[in-house]
Amino acid sequence: MGFFDAMRKALFPLAGDDPNRPLEPERFLDIPSGENFRDLGGYDTPDGPTSYQRFVRAGTTAYLTNADLTRLETYGVRRVIDLRSHFEDPRTSDRFSRRPGVEWLNVPLFDYDLSDPKLTGVKIPDGNYLIDGYLTMISNRPAIRQIFEFIAGTPEGAAVLFHCAAGMDRTGMTAFLLLGLAGVPREQIVADYLYSFAPQAEVDAVVFEGAPIRVREGSWSPMPSRKEAIEFMVDRVEEGYGTVGAYLSSCGISDDCLACVRGMLLG
Repeated sequence: MGFFDAMRKALFPLAGDDPNRPLEPERFLDIPSGENFRDLGGYDTPDGPTSYQRFVRAGTTAYLTNADLTRLETYGVRRVIDLRSHFEDPRTSDRFSRRPGVEWLNVPLFDYDLSDPKLTGVKIPDGNYLIDGYLTMISNRPAIRQIFEFIAGTPEGAAVLFHCAAGMDRTGMTAFLLLGLAGVPREQIVADYLYSFAPQAEVDAVVFEGAPIRVREGSWSPMPSRKEAIEFMVDRVEEGYGTVGAYLSSCGISDDCLACVRGMLLG
């Protein structure tokens, strides 16, 4: 059992084992064979909360069981965006790529997985390597445009699932842009990103109550560098463009396309 699965089971226990039972509209989705599956619904905006069952962010789908694939389809997933690079063999490893009734698209957002456990877990002495990677992702305007244009073509009432390897970095930047387009406040964007790295209660205490980040003795915590990275990215986009919507327009995405995606976010 992975960390995210264990956390979800503790916070939102599943009622029953029927794979065809619609998932409850909670942010943390209980997908036992997956990791880090979360809904973007329930966040505040000036026009009301973001809608559930429209956007699901996730880690890899490579190990999903048939039951969990069915559960996600029952939840409404009809389009899947795989953000991984070609060397990660997305077409072969993504369980949705050959799933009847699901449209699948691979849009490589970045060259490698920034959260590869074989490469991370050590303190970076000079600067925050995450920020360099995230700036590279945000600079990949053709990929950003392709992602949003694919989303805009989603059938009415259907949901989009987007994922990378761990559901943290490439997925996190895509979620940031979606939530920013909807007008979700900065603190909630930061919290959504950080839920990939610590339990919800701990993240909420840090982001909304100003609690100190808990660093266990003798261990390395990703929270300080992660919080620094997402706050930097939110600030950089707002300082450079004013709004996330203006940044997305600079990627060549039409107003009609952005209005369609925003409409999905807000129902």
